[in-house]
Parts: sequence; structure tokens; C-alpha cells
Amino acid sequence: MKRSPALVLAAALALALAGCGSGPGTSTPESTAPSVFLRLENVGPTDANGGPRAIPTSAVPAPRPTPPTPLPESGAWVPTIAVPLPPPSGPVAAAVTGQWGGATEGSPVLWFSETGRFNGNDGCNSLAGSWVVDGARIELNDEIMTLVACLGMDTWLSSAAVVQVKGDTLHVTNADGQEIGTLPRLNVAQ
Repeated sequence: MKRSPALVLAAALALALAGCGSGPGTSTPESTAPSVFLRLENVGPTDANGGPRAIPTSAVPAPRPTPPTPLPESGAWVPTIAVPLPPPSGPVAAAVTGQWGGATEGSPVLWFSETGRFNGNDGCNSLAGSWVVDGARIELNDEIMTLVACLGMDTWLSSAAVVQVKGDTLHVTNADGQEIGTLPRLNVAQ
């Protein structure tokens, strides 16, 4: 059976979007189900008609931790599943969990959940991603952000790459290691 690469890609995209939760700004409880990441991987040659070779279900690789092994040089695209990392733990993870900033409307804010996810807003654009503990630092990964043009807004939070808790202040650093701002801890129920 010949499958169009566009059809396979559309099906994978639909599956990925089906896992998306409610929109930004809604307060829904975090799911306890593990996250699933979908990636298309090149695994084999094409069929006699030049299309992707059909791969039997039994040939789909088992879940494995990220990063995946390098892709083969030729073949068809097959979805694979990445195994999510366990949530961060320890004193550094406990110290960052909660709300930072956002004391007034339109001010920068970051929320860190105990599940290893974060989200926030720089007063104009929303951002989200995952976080991991690296010694005394917290690295922000898989960051996504809206790209609304907001005249006159300081969008420094969009460059955040690493954060570190020092007392009741969250120090925010960019990818070059330069501190770009700070956010105060807010005692807001999580």
C-alpha cells in the first residue's frame, strides 16, 4: 500500500496536536499522565514505486530516552516515541517550584511546576517549556514562545536560558551566561 509522505506527516501532526491541552491563561490541573513526544524518523529504503516502504507495526522501535540515535541515510519516515525524563527532585527543584514575578498586571512572571514544566509571560508574549536541575542552576529546555509584537515592552524574559534561586529572588541568565533580570518570589497558592 503506497502512502503519501504528506499524508503520513499530516497524521503525525494531528496526533501531536491532539495531545495539546487547553489554551494559555487557563488554569487547569497538570495531568499526571506522562508526556509523549512524537518524532518522525528515517528508517529504510523506498518501495518499487518510489514511495516510502511500508513498515510492519512490529518493526516500529520501542520507546527510548532522548536524544535518539542518528538517522539512517535513506528510507521511509516512521514515528518513534521518546521516553520522558522523571520530574526534577531535591532541594534546588523544591526551591524553584512556584511563582516568580507577576506582582502587577503586565509584569514578567514565571511559574515552575514540580513536574518539570514551566510557563510564563513577559507582559506580552507567553512562553513554556521544561526545566532540569544542573547543580545549583535550573536549565530551561524545549522553550516555545508566542511572537506578538508589543511596542514599548521590555521582553527580556524571552532570552531566558538558565535561572538560579538566591533567597527570595530568581536570577535569570541568557544563553551567553549574562544575567538579564531578576524576579521576586510570590507567595501565591500553586
